[in-house]
Amino acid sequence: MKGFWRTWAWLLATFALVGVFFAGQVWVDYAYGRHRLTWPRATAVSVAEWMLWGLLAPFVLWLGRRFPLDRKRWPRAAAVHLPMSLVLTLAKGGADGVLAVALTGVTRAPFTFLKIYVMFLTYWAILGVGSWLDYHRAARERERRAVELEAALARAQVQALKAQLHPHFLFNTLNAIGGLMREDVEAADLMLTRLSDLLRLALEDVHAQEVTLERELEFVHGYLEIQQVRFGPRLTVREAIAPETLHRTVPTMILQPLIENAIRHGIGVRPGPGLVEITSRVEGTELVLAVRDDGPGPPPEMREGYGLENTRARLRALHGDRASLLLLPAPEGGALVRLVLPVRDNGGAS
Repeated sequence: MKGFWRTWAWLLATFALVGVFFAGQVWVDYAYGRHRLTWPRATAVSVAEWMLWGLLAPFVLWLGRRFPLDRKRWPRAAAVHLPMSLVLTLAKGGADGVLAVALTGVTRAPFTFLKIYVMFLTYWAILGVGSWLDYHRAARERERRAVELEAALARAQVQALKAQLHPHFLFNTLNAIGGLMREDVEAADLMLTRLSDLLRLALEDVHAQEVTLERELEFVHGYLEIQQVRFGPRLTVREAIAPETLHRTVPTMILQPLIENAIRHGIGVRPGPGLVEITSRVEGTELVLAVRDDGPGPPPEMREGYGLENTRARLRALHGDRASLLLLPAPEGGALVRLVLPVRDNGGAS
């Protein structure tokens, strides 16, 4: 209803301006009839006549919505609008004559060919503008609904991918604990305790699509504690986290599969000690996260595992082309996973 009153106010203002524009025509019409009008009175007559269209416009617009001028229904619409435009033209002409007498005291011919022509075209102009506005309003509504549907589907996809990631992570960790049970029961027990703490942390964010990097690192540290129990001094973790990145948002559990990958393909394939390095920084409008290991590096033809595939899918669902994930040989040796996200803080885009 608020939109209707706003539109009607614009229509009335528009017709008032048109009335001022056509004041000269009214003055000439009366001059041909040997009646001299002052310019203020000629303007008042013209504005009053055009303001009548402002009063009729809501009815014309309603007819336009009731019988729209589209390809499929145009014969039915034409059967309504053609006679209606003639009826309103006649009614409007009669009303103009009454207004003219009331404002000037002079009887004026209510119908001339020019007046009939202008009134007939005015009806169709109102109808055309209303149809154009309705079309674009409907198009915007369809676009809005499509965007909302796409966002809902993306959220559902991310939630499904995230649901797949939890059991995958849990299975791998329990498998590692099972292997450790045969070698060091106390270490396996400690690992189970750390896993319990980690799962509690994961369940707190089970419905969250994104968390701050600080929160994500809290989960990562819990995961690394489990791996530290497993690998002992063989695993060295080094972090270079820029302070300004801590409040930026990232997809939940986005780093854990990358770190798991680095441990498995770095430290896991050799007997000696190994390094996992985690870095973060802001580059312009991008948040860059990197996970590096000092293992043998990715082979020339490597088939990406479940963790990387899942991570790529989640990034596409959340950010489309604005996010990327690259796996490449690190300059210092080993493998480097570079994750690029749009810069966002806890309140949205920054």
